[in-house]
Amino acid sequence: MFREVKHLKVCLTLITLLLSLLAAASQVEAGPISRLTKLYHCEPFFKAEYDKTTLEDPITPLTEPRAIPIRISCMINGLFADIVADTYSSYEVPLFVNLYVEETPEWCTATVTPPLIYMPISSTWHSENATVFLTLKENAPAFEQAKIKIRIRSDSVGKRVIVPEGNTTLDIPFRTGYIPIISLSVPEGNYKIISPYDTARFKIDVENLGNEKTELTSYALNVPDGWTVTITSNTVLDSKARGGNPKKSIELDVKPPYGFGYHEDRQVIQISITPSYYNDPTLKGEEHILSFIVLSRGFSTPGFETLFTILTFIGIVLINKRRRQR
Repeated sequence: MFREVKHLKVCLTLITLLLSLLAAASQVEAGPISRLTKLYHCEPFFKAEYDKTTLEDPITPLTEPRAIPIRISCMINGLFADIVADTYSSYEVPLFVNLYVEETPEWCTATVTPPLIYMPISSTWHSENATVFLTLKENAPAFEQAKIKIRIRSDSVGKRVIVPEGNTTLDIPFRTGYIPIISLSVPEGNYKIISPYDTARFKIDVENLGNEKTELTSYALNVPDGWTVTITSNTVLDSKARGGNPKKSIELDVKPPYGFGYHEDRQVIQISITPSYYNDPTLKGEEHILSFIVLSRGFSTPGFETLFTILTFIGIVLINKRRRQR
């Protein structure tokens, strides 16, 4: 008995749909078919959620796209939702659901795959999966709370719109991370020939390619016996992502030993430069090691100049003394 009643309802629905296709719109609006269409009208409802575990860690620029699984669930609701669902299911008519990114920060790129999913028209919840891929550009500021908005929209079904368009959104919040990346160059070269009494001076140009204020820690890895190496230990660079000047120069001075005789001293000085976040030195980047070659060549006479100066002074004093005695 129940099955016969159900078949009867399905037949009535098919008749209604057939009449709605054959009737002209201007003639039906006030007619009985319009009332039947409204009677079988079913609203689509959506639920959308994302995998929060994939966003527990911050997203950093210049890395692989972050894949965020999302789950879309849909059902129709109405007085005769079961009949409408059975009717469309028997003809394998799906619900076309469009997925696209509606809002993102300007320094972010996001896509949804697939952009179109097919869902059965059902009076109970049915779910399908998709994936959002999120990438940050190099100018994305660090430690920001941001979000993207995904639009979920289904097409209407039926010429008389038995199932109207569905529409909802999914907000996906995320945090941006810090990237300690720097660029180093030695515009004047890393090799110098100097006299034993001179100082080799090197200029190291540094640029902050990261997305937040960065501090550079610099020191000499090796100092040969008798040599003196001086370098600025701490250098602070602003971030271009924050609108600051990310470039500066570091001065390195290398002084060879000064002893009597001819010198042909060649040494390799290694310098370590490590970037870290200005407000948290534990957030460190890769250590950069630069090598500089200094050749101290020439003859030195330590003490001779001093002795000559002293003798000259004594001579002047004696000459003045003799003049006074006369």
